Amino acid sequence: MKKKLNVFCVLMLLMMAAQLIIGIVFNFSESTQAFKQGWEEGRNAEATNGSDFLSGLLMTLLALVCIFLRIRSFIAFIRFILNVNRDKVFVWENIPLLRWTGWGILIPSAIFAAYDLLEHIPAEKVYNQTMDGFIFSLFCLIVAEVFAIGLKLKEEQDLTI
Repeated sequence: MKKKLNVFCVLMLLMMAAQLIIGIVFNFSESTQAFKQGWEEGRNAEATNGSDFLSGLLMTLLALVCIFLRIRSFIAFIRFILNVNRDKVFVWENIPLLRWTGWGILIPSAIFAAYDLLEHIPAEKVYNQTMDGFIFSLFCLIVAEVFAIGLKLKEEQDLTI
């Protein structure tokens, strides 16, 4: 049983790492192209308004928050796997780790989906890009709540005679 859980956890970890790396690489290449285009336009423009700068700053801050959350969720999932390998499966320590994993993927997925929809990217493409993040994050949040309910029931049973 433990071997199966380890295999599934390692596969999920590899998928999370691939998604994180691919997302960073694609976003970095798009950001680099946009920066070069903005640099050229800025060199040729006489005056710019402050709203372009503020929107760019806001997008940069949102991107940094998303990267932080993704990395934090990756680390939380690694810690969860290590706890499982140490035979600490049904302990209270795993619940916040699973919640961090779920929310750390759900929030960036929602931000990316909202940004893409505001940029008039077709909804089908947005769905294909973000749905796996939504599903995995909701799965982690559901598992965390099931663990919490199970631990509460276990504690209540231990108190009864």
